[in-house]
Amino acid sequence: MQSNETKVTSFRVSQEVKEHIQRLSEQRQLSTNQLFEELITLADKQVPDPLISLENDALQAALNQVLALFNERATRLELQSKEHERICSRYQKTIDDLEQSIIIESEQLKEDYERQVAAHDQELIPLQHQVELLFAEKQNAQDALETERASFKEELKAQKKLVFNLEEDVKKLELERSQLNRQNQNLMDTLDELKARTRRSDQLEEENQKLHLEVQLLRREKETFENRLQEQVELAVLRERSTQQNKQ
Repeated sequence: MQSNETKVTSFRVSQEVKEHIQRLSEQRQLSTNQLFEELITLADKQVPDPLISLENDALQAALNQVLALFNERATRLELQSKEHERICSRYQKTIDDLEQSIIIESEQLKEDYERQVAAHDQELIPLQHQVELLFAEKQNAQDALETERASFKEELKAQKKLVFNLEEDVKKLELERSQLNRQNQNLMDTLDELKARTRRSDQLEEENQKLHLEVQLLRREKETFENRLQEQVELAVLRERSTQQNKQ
């Protein structure tokens, strides 16, 4: 809009025309064509002036050029509008074809769905019966589970009591084992002492046997000595007798 104002104010028109155009431009109430028409109307109301006539001719030429541009643009817009209508027509036909295809496919899908629903309903009847049976079995299983759970609680209580008694027995057995271990240790100590005494007794027995052998040997030696001594005494007596007999 600023470029249009510049082009208009470049002509030497009256101040009143300029102010009126300025007001209309500020209020944004005019299109470009209306602005030129208002300019021409206001210019026609003024007193003819040769210079203004020349400017009007130049302005008219500019207006004619602008009108030609507007006509050219209108022709181009009309062609674009026709092309747009043609494209819209093809688009609408495509949409109509798609809608018809969708309607046909939708009807087919609806029929297929109804058939599948009917078949599903037929299949659902035995399944519902099975579900009812399963629910009944589930209820029976839950009842049995509750009964078994109650029995298990009682058994668990008895088992806990048994475990407690076993723990007490284990404690007693451990105490007895400790006592037995002490007794066993005492017995081991006594056994070691007996073994030591046995070894000592064996040693003493061996020494006693040795002494007994020595005593027997000494007895034999004593007997031998006594026998030899007796023989010597007898020989001496015999010699003494023989000597006395010889002296007589």
